[in-house]
Amino acid sequence: MDTTLRSDGDLVLQSREDPEAFAEFYDRHAEDLLRYFARRTLDPDAAAELTAETFAEAFASRHRYRERGPGAGPWLYGIARHELSRFFRSGAVEGRARKRLGIPDRDVSDADYERIEELIDFERVGRAIAEAMNELSAEQREAMTLRVIEGRPYDEVARLLACTEETARARVSRGLKRLARLIEPTRAEMEIGR
Repeated sequence: MDTTLRSDGDLVLQSREDPEAFAEFYDRHAEDLLRYFARRTLDPDAAAELTAETFAEAFASRHRYRERGPGAGPWLYGIARHELSRFFRSGAVEGRARKRLGIPDRDVSDADYERIEELIDFERVGRAIAEAMNELSAEQREAMTLRVIEGRPYDEVARLLACTEETARARVSRGLKRLARLIEPTRAEMEIGR
């Protein structure tokens, strides 16, 4: 029995002839990839779907993989970034690769859901958001609370803030942009290693 550890690239290349080799590649990267998506989407269902779709796309395109030095890990995360970008543009995971491969949709079990929430670390995210909200102007904070947290329509936000709808939209937009800039260093700290 060969006990040498095969590189990620070797596994992907071998999976062209022996699809079972891809299972080892999957086992090495599944949890880290799930964490990557969970911390970016903050949605366990989306994270699970994106993980499945990324691996399906990697498996479907393994014949195009070329060993170029850094290995198959960066190749996999390139696919992941592409899937995440699509998700943020459309608001949904398309599932094209899974459909091409005939992989059925799978519901996230309660245990899986809880595990994914642990990967997100909502407590840390909540603290980061609370700290960042305190850095917003009072006007931005009020507009964000009414629109984003309470989900009120812009006409109601404008009425409650005694401003125009355009001004309410601008306050929310500026608040969201500032909030993203303020929590970005915290996200980077949370993702050390991925």
